[in-house]
Amino acid sequence: MSIQAAVESKADAFGSLKPGTQAVLASVSGWWELKANQVGLSGRWADVTQALAAQPPAPVDGAFAIESVDASTTPDMLGALYVSSLPNAERSKEGKHYTPTILTERLWEMTRAALGYTRGRDRRLSGLVRDPACGAGALLVPPLREHLRATTKDDPAITIRGLPSLIHGIDMDPWSAWLTNVVLGAEALHTLARVPEARRRPVPVLAETGDGLAVGREKALATIMNPPYGRLRLAVDQRSDFAHVLYGHANIYGMFMASGADNTRSDGVLACLVPTSFTAGRYFHKLRGHLAKTMPMHSMNFVDGRNGVFAGVLQETCLVTFRRKITRKVEVTRSNGHVEHVAEIPTPRGDGPWLLPREARDAATAAAAGRMPLTLERAGWHASTGPLVWNRRKDDLHARQGKNRIPVLWGADVDGGQVHRDRARDTMRFLALTVKSDPDVMVLDEPAVLVQRTTAPEQSRRIVTADLDRETLNEFGGRVVIENHLNVLRTIVEVPLISRATLARVLQTQTMDRLMRCISGSVAVSSYEIDSLPLPEASVLAEWEGLSGLELEKAVAAAYNPGATIVRSSARSNPRIVQRATGTDLPGGL
Repeated sequence: MSIQAAVESKADAFGSLKPGTQAVLASVSGWWELKANQVGLSGRWADVTQALAAQPPAPVDGAFAIESVDASTTPDMLGALYVSSLPNAERSKEGKHYTPTILTERLWEMTRAALGYTRGRDRRLSGLVRDPACGAGALLVPPLREHLRATTKDDPAITIRGLPSLIHGIDMDPWSAWLTNVVLGAEALHTLARVPEARRRPVPVLAETGDGLAVGREKALATIMNPPYGRLRLAVDQRSDFAHVLYGHANIYGMFMASGADNTRSDGVLACLVPTSFTAGRYFHKLRGHLAKTMPMHSMNFVDGRNGVFAGVLQETCLVTFRRKITRKVEVTRSNGHVEHVAEIPTPRGDGPWLLPREARDAATAAAAGRMPLTLERAGWHASTGPLVWNRRKDDLHARQGKNRIPVLWGADVDGGQVHRDRARDTMRFLALTVKSDPDVMVLDEPAVLVQRTTAPEQSRRIVTADLDRETLNEFGGRVVIENHLNVLRTIVEVPLISRATLARVLQTQTMDRLMRCISGSVAVSSYEIDSLPLPEASVLAEWEGLSGLELEKAVAAAYNPGATIVRSSARSNPRIVQRATGTDLPGGL
């Protein structure tokens, strides 16, 4: 479905909506009347269809209002009720999630800082603030509130009349666009009440139904967004419009970021609440290159608690700002109820994975890695995902060995730096080679390094690896099939700069584990990210050959964090990284 077709398909009558959504929309009229009465407005101004220039896309009738929606319900709460009332399938498919107030306010604070506004001092808007995927208008509320506070001494009629040049929302869903007008209009009721009756006019349209990716709009001073997430199938002409930022499948949030950057003024700011996958994933490398050249990052705030911010969302999310003015440093923070400073790092450049520390203890490691001359791939290694997708070959998986059946290695078979046989997988331990291409595609008959493809930031280790040496391979019959929850690292040159055995041990060090956390907060450890792992010069890699245990931990730590040392408090404990500069004891793997 094209984007325009999607817009048109949203123009449904009120009766086609789910009962819960109808109930929320049916509550708007009474809620508006209560809010208008609170500021001394009555008559036509207490009627939402007369007080607002924006009209609902269809008559709102035949549904009962929600009793709990009353005068104490804030505009933010009304918007959240609407989004939460949408069918789960629709919310999941289109990535619709109402932005919590704590994040809308934080993103506006970051936007103000990037614009150079003084903190703690209300300032009237000097240009257009646009949200191209406004939902129920949550992100537009903080800038509107500040502008209305800053203009309390101005002529209120002029203030109301000037809002369309300062606030602009767009959404594909006509009911979301209308509700945004309701929410923003309610914020302006105090100002509207100050306008003499004879001069009072309806609050103008501040949000419209449309395609937020459309070109040719007026450039905004600030583009703010929490865009929908997910893959999008594009028509040929649409893909051509975004060819400069697309690689492989199109993820709609990346397209919104690119469009936002292109439709923001030269002195403006792009501010986004998005998944962090754009900072490292292969499919976003063209977007990173475009942003680095045209609108570099200004600040980054990691949102703690992947499953606590938006219902049903398990991706790591961030608040991030960009501006065209080149800056040498980016402030990195994290928030979970309060904002915590992490580090100031060099502004990310280029289209490779951006090294962004999530914790202060990783800042030095990320900085050193960013200056390194090699990557794992340049050192002669390449990672690929295991070829077996088990649920596509269910009928070919067996518990017993047999003719043309090859042992399968699963993600659970890699643990503690070794390959072993996890008994829970023994019911599907062998794959029958029934497809003509199986011997070439499925079978691994040479030593390799195996890395689990799915881990999580909360786990004690992000890189879980093992050396599949010849001896271990022979224990499985000399040939194995690798399931796709494992990455396979193989040499791509005759003599790599680091040997297989040493590479496997290096990847098990705490320093490399911390480095991976600077690259990705995703649950997946992709082959692209492994290929991109920064490595020091060849002479340093040569010094690592033959080292193991604490000696190797110290050598790797010295390369990535010269100000740290490695200690072991007991023979069985994990190594610990100690920052010499601060004396802070940092347990490895936490």
